[in-house]
Amino acid sequence: MKYDVVIVGAGPAGTVTARFAAESGAKVLIIERRQEIGVPVLCGEGVSRKIDEWGMLEGKRWIACNMEGARIFSPDGTMVKLSAEMAGNETGYVVYRDIFDQELARQAAKAGAKIVMNTNAIDLLREKDKIIGVKAKQYDDEIEIEADIVVGTDGVESKIGQWAGIDTRLDPKDLETCCQYTLTNIDCKEAYCDFYLGNKIAPGGYIWVFPKGKDVANVGIGVLGNLSEAGMPKKLLDQFIANNPRLKNGNPIRFLAGAVPVANPVETVKDNIILVGDSARQVDPITGGGLTHCLEAGKIAGETIGMAIEQQQFDKETLSSYETGWKEAFGKKLKRNYMVKEIFLDFDDKTLNMLADSLKDIKFDEISTFALVKALVLKHPTLLMKLRPLMKISSEA
Repeated sequence: MKYDVVIVGAGPAGTVTARFAAESGAKVLIIERRQEIGVPVLCGEGVSRKIDEWGMLEGKRWIACNMEGARIFSPDGTMVKLSAEMAGNETGYVVYRDIFDQELARQAAKAGAKIVMNTNAIDLLREKDKIIGVKAKQYDDEIEIEADIVVGTDGVESKIGQWAGIDTRLDPKDLETCCQYTLTNIDCKEAYCDFYLGNKIAPGGYIWVFPKGKDVANVGIGVLGNLSEAGMPKKLLDQFIANNPRLKNGNPIRFLAGAVPVANPVETVKDNIILVGDSARQVDPITGGGLTHCLEAGKIAGETIGMAIEQQQFDKETLSSYETGWKEAFGKKLKRNYMVKEIFLDFDDKTLNMLADSLKDIKFDEISTFALVKALVLKHPTLLMKLRPLMKISSEA
């Protein structure tokens, strides 16, 4: 089996990379260890409207709800409302993630990529010190797939990155442990994604409510790894639902659990190797959302692969066009938001309440980060020392 590129993982990062590589003329194989693309669902299912500009999907069958924006609730219940444009990459659409993933895979196949299921990568294939493909297990058979480029889109626990010698270790403080219900029989008439903050309800993280229809929503929690214990996220989420009048009568139709990186990105390119999506830590450290970023990075990766195939150059220097591209697109934002995450970890609930009180009457579709911090300090001068690092970040952004 010989291909120009083998992509390990058929999630959005993998299928978008495959599509744009195939459209650039590359011979592409995607291998996926599961039996069905998009199952099980592994996220809150929110994505930015920016995807409309990229033309990656056809139709609207994958859209569950079109969001107007987001509402953030402080520990004392103070609400801050954000427009969809200001609310981040998770609040444009709430999608049916299984249909969404399968549509992206269909587009990849339409472009010429081949997809093989039930195939698990077990090692990189090497010739002396050079990576020349992937060893995989397909049912009970071991196979070897030769390729000039190997793409790791195999998630937060990426083996491709580890086998290639990339440091993919995560400190507990850079990992959110998450769980989520899909609840029915609840009130979701307002088209806002809701976020609830508080060190008691979600230490180092937040609880989210993402509507998927007038009476259905994803309700989940993320707790920072170094602040969590076994079973804590589900226990806290159950308590929150039981105490919330809007949610307490809901019935679960799905439950899932997992982990999300909230770290700085890792090295994403080596000779013959590219990492995309969660495996590259291309996730917003504040929200834990990575779906929009992995689509944008996948497009850049696929186009870079097409260029490398045309030139028949697969070294790190050639493939670094991909790393340069995604860093220009959203790398500064990830770096800035990681610093913001670290700062917010020191905020107690009283400080979070003060922040919300300062922001509740601001029109957020017309304000800069610098002006935002200034408004906070003017209303609550005692916040000056805590927010001074944010002033520095906003001036550098």
